[in-house]
Amino acid sequence: EKLIVSKLRYHSQKNKMLASKPLLRRAKTVNGNTRKSSKTKQADHAITINTSHANSSSKALSNCFKYLGNGWQEERWDILYVKSCDIYWHEKSLTSRERYIDGKVNKFPGMKEIVCKAKFAYLLNRLQSLFPKHYTYYPRTWIALQEMMTEVIKLSAKELNDMTFIVKPDGGSEGRGIFLLQGLKQLEALYFQITESVVIQKYISDPYLIDGFKFDLRLYAVLTSLNPLETYLFRDGLARFCTVPYQAPNSKNIRHTCMHLTNYSLNKNSPSFVLMKNPHEGSKRTISSVLQIMENLGHSVDVIWFAIEQLIAKTIIAMLPSLKIEFDSWSTIYKKPDNKFSCFHILGFDVILDADLRPHLLEVNANPSLNIEHEHFSKKGVYSNVISPVDEYIKCQLIAGTLKLVQPSSKIRKGNSATTDGGKETTIKFSNIFPKLSEEYSQLRIIERICRIASKEISIADLDVLFINQVKSSTDIAVCKLTDLNAYLTYARPG
Repeated sequence: EKLIVSKLRYHSQKNKMLASKPLLRRAKTVNGNTRKSSKTKQADHAITINTSHANSSSKALSNCFKYLGNGWQEERWDILYVKSCDIYWHEKSLTSRERYIDGKVNKFPGMKEIVCKAKFAYLLNRLQSLFPKHYTYYPRTWIALQEMMTEVIKLSAKELNDMTFIVKPDGGSEGRGIFLLQGLKQLEALYFQITESVVIQKYISDPYLIDGFKFDLRLYAVLTSLNPLETYLFRDGLARFCTVPYQAPNSKNIRHTCMHLTNYSLNKNSPSFVLMKNPHEGSKRTISSVLQIMENLGHSVDVIWFAIEQLIAKTIIAMLPSLKIEFDSWSTIYKKPDNKFSCFHILGFDVILDADLRPHLLEVNANPSLNIEHEHFSKKGVYSNVISPVDEYIKCQLIAGTLKLVQPSSKIRKGNSATTDGGKETTIKFSNIFPKLSEEYSQLRIIERICRIASKEISIADLDVLFINQVKSSTDIAVCKLTDLNAYLTYARPG
């Protein structure tokens, strides 16, 4: 009996001790502070960042704090159990869990679905049909294979044989399932063999080369607000090179992926892939180093950047109507009336330059990798992750600059010195896309205005068809001004 009583006392005391402990413990902050009790209050001026769902971005986030300085604090509490933070950083898309958030989260709802290849091609093709002179930067892309066959069958045999197409799975990523084809026979074979949703795009067969190698540019744009529209372009990025010298596609080399596809995930496994300690050299290097080579050859870098800014501005406009619909729908269903939930988003733009240095948009990534590690195999065949100098250089400054763009204005007014005190100055800056170009491209935002029509009888798809038919009947397709829009709205609005 004494033994039973002593055991009961022991378990009772143990349960009391467990009950007194907090459910979660605060992670060590990036400022080097020791672990603190959950009851410890943070200073009012500290900007808190929740990274509990950052996953592969965690290391880049931790490293970027050297650019932020004092006044920034990282938290790793689960979002359901911690008091609100200023900023929430997620690797994946927004879910219903984020209805508890009372701050800024780095994802817009529906973004992943909007930039899926088929949906994205539809959005760009829609604007191309309205403003063909403005959207020449997007290669001809077909969503329906039957539509493509109807169009290309009108070409002569020589024209068709000289044309190369690139086929991409709708939901694919990292180069998986992408292949090239040429000629009518291969198109017909694709028509009968395809088993998944794909898009077919005209291949850019005359890319600009450096030292004989093809490359593309991974650029980053930060969307900080939908209303009013605010977008910023990061003035550097990643140039990703193929690892086999380029030749125009023909029947012998059309299957050489490391010659025609610039995807890092494909080329990193090539024995010719070079990772340098200098971020401005190697198979993956900074865009600024590539532009410096072009400038040394007599090309105007300012002209290239201006063309890229225009490309990104017009692409954001094409995505904007769907983005606003998704955001409003998500907010209606999940957002609590009393919270201050808002979004920002880092988008990855894949751009290629042709031989005349004209930029062409290949695709947009909703969740561009912010991982700064590289897969390394030693001579003994041992696999390990090592820091990639170029990824660390670009992505840490990208994240730090983004956090500065979205930091709470209320804490800036309180005298927060996080952007200057103790922080290392970033060498890469952002350029303003919107609102700087808002007035210049106001005429392109017609679809967005149409989507505001409060109507239960006319769907967005119906409005697209009506409006495109209305504009195509105009004598000048390239210029569709607000007077045309007002006439259309009177025609389209029920009653």
